[in-house]
Amino acid sequence: MFRRVAKKTFRLGALGATAYGGVKLTHMWINDDLDDVTYSVNRMYYKATRKEQERKKVVVLGSGWGALAFVRKLDPAEFQVTVLSPRPFFFYTPLLVGSTTGVVSPGAIIEPIRDNAPDCDFLRVSCKDVDLENRKVFCDGDVTLDYDHLVVAVGAQPNTFGIPGVDKYGKFLKEIEHGRQVRKDMLDIIERADVALAAGNLDKVKQLLNFVVVGGGPTGVEFCGELSDFLHQDLVRRYPKIAEHFKVTLVEALPGLLTMFHKSVGGYVQDHLVNQGVDIKLNSMVKEVKEDSVQLKTKEGIVDMSYGILVWVAGVGMRPFTRALCEKIGKDNGQTDRRGLLVDECLRVKGTRPGEVFAIGDCAVSGKPPTAQVAYQQGKYLGRMFRLGKEHQISDPAAPGFQYCHQGTMAYIGQGEAATEIDPNAFIKLGRSSVTDHMWWRSLYGDTDQLRVMGPAGFAIWRSTYFSKLFSGRNRWSVASDWARTSMFGRPASSSAQGTAEA
Repeated sequence: MFRRVAKKTFRLGALGATAYGGVKLTHMWINDDLDDVTYSVNRMYYKATRKEQERKKVVVLGSGWGALAFVRKLDPAEFQVTVLSPRPFFFYTPLLVGSTTGVVSPGAIIEPIRDNAPDCDFLRVSCKDVDLENRKVFCDGDVTLDYDHLVVAVGAQPNTFGIPGVDKYGKFLKEIEHGRQVRKDMLDIIERADVALAAGNLDKVKQLLNFVVVGGGPTGVEFCGELSDFLHQDLVRRYPKIAEHFKVTLVEALPGLLTMFHKSVGGYVQDHLVNQGVDIKLNSMVKEVKEDSVQLKTKEGIVDMSYGILVWVAGVGMRPFTRALCEKIGKDNGQTDRRGLLVDECLRVKGTRPGEVFAIGDCAVSGKPPTAQVAYQQGKYLGRMFRLGKEHQISDPAAPGFQYCHQGTMAYIGQGEAATEIDPNAFIKLGRSSVTDHMWWRSLYGDTDQLRVMGPAGFAIWRSTYFSKLFSGRNRWSVASDWARTSMFGRPASSSAQGTAEA
């Protein structure tokens, strides 16, 4: 009896351990972390064959994709790591748009830095200045820290291009607080429109219920798709009296949407959004934003358009800290780009001593697009450079440079559909071996390097990919619960951020 119970317990334990190990390895493979397994073995050899050294100080500025990917690769036994950021958490940017309509809650897509990088010291401060000569950083609260290596990963901020009124009247969608504010303002505007209709002011209703989105990139398209879903699937039933006046307008200065995709994808997305009722205005440049109207320069001339809320997602630019650091290093030392910190192939900041200052992510000008995918890969690349056995590469001018592997681009477009453009070479290495170059693969994927999947199939890829990239089990549980709640009960038509209306 005892032996049977023991055997069953052992088998169940072995099965559970195998299943957990399989899931863990699969997750590591998806997120390019399998090298952690080999490093954990190799580090024992390196530790045994070299003298004990004092831990070097690494200061990381930022808490985004690049910063977190970097610190998670560092060996805490070799480096004393301090992360400085005014934001005490990492937030999952691909799902930010969904938080504006209640598909996911803001708390589901954030992860505290102290939980995700427990071996690092964290201070919630902003870095104000850097003494490059004496290797010191100066922060809020009279905090001064020494460093041996400095990694700048402060990201970027919305770019208004100097257009009057954007800063004052536009709403941005770059940070988690932006998503909360946009959701609150949209719901407040809808309530005001309902009151205006009760007062008999139809013109005010039409003005309030025109939701204007400026920017035809992935964020602008996704926001239009999510907003159209919210309006037509949820709010139409809850506000039947004003439902016919809901309007979404997408403004883009270029002649097409999603210009980073193939032209056919942009055309498909444009037709899809139009079918959802989105009014798309291409070749339209914003000249000025006023409190309740926006001035556009179109082919027909200058046009004034009233709006209830204007969401600005038209691009990013340098943060003041990045600009100040560029100026401190100087144009004579190589910092000649107005977009950010120029770096070499190994992400070292030009004009600084070799191996001391690095820049990754949106604040770095490396010839790669300012996307989360690039920042994430840069952080991993730099973290591996700091590992035992490779630390000599930190300042080596002949060290292998960063190689970006573009895995694809995706955008949700509404009604359970998405546009995805995947590079099969990033996964199966087409054209690089006799096996993967087989005619079967060629016939499956075609002669192009890009595999384009639209509609519900694209949506399945979009959701499964982003779900697999979530950093923690807590995030996955929260996001999956929110998606299930939305499918069963719809999106909430109010937010706790709205509070009580003023008398």
